[in-house]
Amino acid sequence: MIWVKKLILSLIRKLGYEIVRVKEPASNDRGELQKEKFDCGFLDKIHYGCRPNYLEGWLNVDLQTLDHPGYCCANADLTQRHPFPSDQFAFGFAEDFIEHLGQAEQIMFLYEVYRTLKKGGILRLSFPGLEGVLKKHYPDPKYETAALAKYDAYEKWGHVHFPSLEELELICAKIGFCEVNPVEFGHSAYNELIGLDTRNDQVGLNTYVEIVK
Repeated sequence: MIWVKKLILSLIRKLGYEIVRVKEPASNDRGELQKEKFDCGFLDKIHYGCRPNYLEGWLNVDLQTLDHPGYCCANADLTQRHPFPSDQFAFGFAEDFIEHLGQAEQIMFLYEVYRTLKKGGILRLSFPGLEGVLKKHYPDPKYETAALAKYDAYEKWGHVHFPSLEELELICAKIGFCEVNPVEFGHSAYNELIGLDTRNDQVGLNTYVEIVK
């Protein structure tokens, strides 16, 4: 009965206590609790933001639902705690992914990549770098050029932040990575990373790096 509840609450308050209703955190506030741990099994290569390019023998990860018979981890928000064990992967790869994240989200992603890579593990990134974007989209100091570039380089494709090589080196050094090595399209000193880049039309625009833990 209501009067009984009010009486109990009144007595509790006189004792110096208060009853409050605790809300379960929203899905985007749950941090590492938002996802169950993903069983990677024997897989030690991970492909971030994979869709629609699935790599055989890799764990293909994407924010979207994936319809593919290979090894996949769908609905994974890579800007939060990754649902993978620490020291799991020997190789990681992401093509045209990080430019869709804000700077803070890029840093969060790289922190989690560092945690989940094995010692000596390699992350290969291919993305439109600030150097290439400025060269292609900002050829002169006119306002009209900058306004057009804002649409063509950013808004048209959902791009948010283009890191420069210097910025990436600074962030990776702070996190604890050993090296950030610029490489060329399709080329690598590691057999597992050769020929992974698919967008040859973006040579000159993209930055290609291999980051060593």
